[in-house]
Amino acid sequence: PTILEAPYLTAEDVGIAIHPQSWIYISPAVGSYVGGDITSGLLCTDIAKGSEDVNLFIDIGTNGELVIGNRDFLMTCACSAGPAFEGGGIENGMRAAVGAIEKVGVDPVTGVASYQTIGNVKPRGICGSGMILLLADLFLTGWIDPAGKLNRTKKSPAIQVNGRQARYIIAPAEESATGKPITISEIDIENIIRAKAAIYSACALMLEQVGLGFDDIANIYIAGGFGRFLDIEKAIMIGLIPDLPREKYHYIGNSSLMGAYLVLVSREFKQRQLELAQRMTYIELNTAPAYMDQYTGALFLPHTDISRFPSVNALGIESEVKC
Repeated sequence: PTILEAPYLTAEDVGIAIHPQSWIYISPAVGSYVGGDITSGLLCTDIAKGSEDVNLFIDIGTNGELVIGNRDFLMTCACSAGPAFEGGGIENGMRAAVGAIEKVGVDPVTGVASYQTIGNVKPRGICGSGMILLLADLFLTGWIDPAGKLNRTKKSPAIQVNGRQARYIIAPAEESATGKPITISEIDIENIIRAKAAIYSACALMLEQVGLGFDDIANIYIAGGFGRFLDIEKAIMIGLIPDLPREKYHYIGNSSLMGAYLVLVSREFKQRQLELAQRMTYIELNTAPAYMDQYTGALFLPHTDISRFPSVNALGIESEVKC
């Protein structure tokens, strides 16, 4: 629920098994899907310091939460990215754990993948960071087109076609821990593209709302466990995040936990968190007509408007659909 200032509660009031008279502090939640984790996380960025520069905060998860602003304004939204980057909705997807494929490279000639797993054991599946690297390399080497369709005009032992659908074999059955091939299907690729489109288009919409462009952003802070393993270059290549100078990107780790520590030990940070929450304008994307236009444009690799991604455009990747 949306709540800016929660009542004072004790552990006894809420049934938490610590000293019954311990105080419970509830961080402000400014919207249905922008809760205390985000208002806490902002404390780890220049946004909380009243910077004149426009900064962007992104927490990538099932609901991608974003905040953009400076000392003059703050705007926030949550986009339904879905669970793809956490392994959900992907046939061989999994969270980043031992046995997950986290790094992938694709041979441009044969199309065969080389990979590395967490723990250097036989693969059990592929995690979000691996999916991004795989899609970027498949796209870069011409084995998938901008719509995410596998290239059927070139022969590769890694591409398996069954009627109108095809799948890419990352690890054959004899190499996997499950005894089955680790694959990614065109349906899986569509789900990943939808997830990245949701995040990118939310960024674009918020900037549009305040009359700014991506070039106006001074810093982009990426939070959450997934962000720790995010390859910025490859994330840009698939259109997950904007094509900006790489030095503008900063990974800030588990910012919600660090922010929680700050408000518990410092009244100054507690007050700063409340002030941030009170200043934030929450946008409901499902009621913003322009969001669907942004989202539709982002449903390609990296985007239907390739001029938004000059570094990708400069690579001269073949953009013709080859189904």
